[in-house]
Amino acid sequence: MDTINTDILVVGAGPTGLTLANILGQGKVAAILIERKESTVGEPRAVSIDDESLRTMQAIGLAGPVLADVVTGYGVHYLTRPGGRCFAKVEPSASEFGYPRRNAFRQPLFEATLLRGLARFPSVQPLFGHTLESFSQDASGVTALVRRADGSALQIRARYMAGTDGGRSPVRDMLNIPMAGSTFKSRWLVVDTEHDDDPFWQTRVYCDARRPVVDVPGPHQTRRYEVLIHPHENADEAMSDARVAELLRPFRQGRPADIVRKVVYTFHARMAERWRAGRVFLAGDAAHLTPPYAGQGLNSGIRDAHNLGWKLVAQLDGRLSDAALDSYEAERRPHAWALIRLALNLGEVMAPRTRAHAWLAHAFFTVTGYIPALRNYFLQMKFKPKPRYRGGLLGPASGGEKHSLRGRMLPQPLVRTAQRGELLLDELIGPRFALISYHTTAASQADALAQPLADPLWRQLDAVRICILSSEAAANPAPAAAGNAIAATDIDDALRAACAGHDGPDGQLVMLLRPDRYVAGLFKASAQAAFAAAYAGQLGTTADTPRAAAVAAYT
Repeated sequence: MDTINTDILVVGAGPTGLTLANILGQGKVAAILIERKESTVGEPRAVSIDDESLRTMQAIGLAGPVLADVVTGYGVHYLTRPGGRCFAKVEPSASEFGYPRRNAFRQPLFEATLLRGLARFPSVQPLFGHTLESFSQDASGVTALVRRADGSALQIRARYMAGTDGGRSPVRDMLNIPMAGSTFKSRWLVVDTEHDDDPFWQTRVYCDARRPVVDVPGPHQTRRYEVLIHPHENADEAMSDARVAELLRPFRQGRPADIVRKVVYTFHARMAERWRAGRVFLAGDAAHLTPPYAGQGLNSGIRDAHNLGWKLVAQLDGRLSDAALDSYEAERRPHAWALIRLALNLGEVMAPRTRAHAWLAHAFFTVTGYIPALRNYFLQMKFKPKPRYRGGLLGPASGGEKHSLRGRMLPQPLVRTAQRGELLLDELIGPRFALISYHTTAASQADALAQPLADPLWRQLDAVRICILSSEAAANPAPAAAGNAIAATDIDDALRAACAGHDGPDGQLVMLLRPDRYVAGLFKASAQAAFAAAYAGQLGTTADTPRAAAVAAYT
């Protein structure tokens, strides 16, 4: 039997696994991605990708190819029934993370793009037609028995394994980890069409207690219909050609639909009791199942991949201890639960249980339309829980901080530099840590550039230093200082509100930004040694351990 040694074994080549594999490849980690199917999916599945996920695509260098197959910035119109009144709208215009908040895509095209992206990384080996049969683990790694499509066996020895193998995860089952959570359960007929001639590019949600329906436009003249199937109705009958045509008739105005897929899905709201067992991690649907009402199932999986991916790279590079990998679940679980709760709450509006529930929802949102603050709250999608870590790999909190950036994803402004012109902030950073300060005077920025931060931890983390100047204080960007310090201008002052109070008479605040764009903490330049020592303790390592030595010791 053949045996392969690697750093990371990823089981499951869906969006989560493919994203994780790209992050590992970008970090030059040796990884094997196995998938029991012969290729990525060919049929439509998820249809919504958000700003945070697109920012992750940017981080792995695939934003352009992904956006080529995305309809950006679409909203949702809530209607009482087919041909009825629109009682609420969600049309977010903000793009605080660099991309629109709601976007339509098609999963087959998305997965194909992610798979092509892996060709950039010789350290990553995708193996389709390979099925995980069993695995064991010890103190130094995981040994997996894999069956090839031709029936031959392959043994893979890895330092860590990630189960990204879907809601029916064999990896989770082999670990005997149960799923727990809400008993929410419903059946929906999902019909995907192509060659669609409906010019309306917003999602329509028909919140009709008699038969809730969701109508979602997609790229390249595609469209999806999701139709609630009542408990007394037969799923097979609902998928018959005649019944599908009957159900879609009110939304097609007599036009035929070019159907490429129809299936009945059961939606759940559940979560694995734990996401780590020794050297094995769960991510994506293997760790949590989210109802589709908020369009966050796939997006939660991509958040998992980014969080876990950079930490695995750092661990293998000797910059993160094994124990610090526990922060993956500690950080991601609360936010995943928050989005599940959001989906359940939206489900009460989108699929009201009775006509009375429907009337109450319609009345409530009609009233909010006349209250500017509430109207803006829903219109701009501010009800979506923002990612916020209160524990995990964060530096010490300062009681004197006049902000709440610690543990939050940093907004991504468009910046200007003397060397590279206009570009999004993340393009300056790359897949690494950053030390960022925000300045409201050119003199403050010049002082910061002249005195770069020099704690040994920043060198160990390969952190880039960026000093950002507000637009109103900058006629031209200052020249870059020596070393890796970069001067930039916040063109639209997108960071000004978030960084209010950073640059004042009591000292300049510097934020440590992690590779997943979350702020690990803030500190005054004069207190960098204390902050660095505390954060090094969180990382669990104070010395650089070359990966080559670690791999040699392992193998």
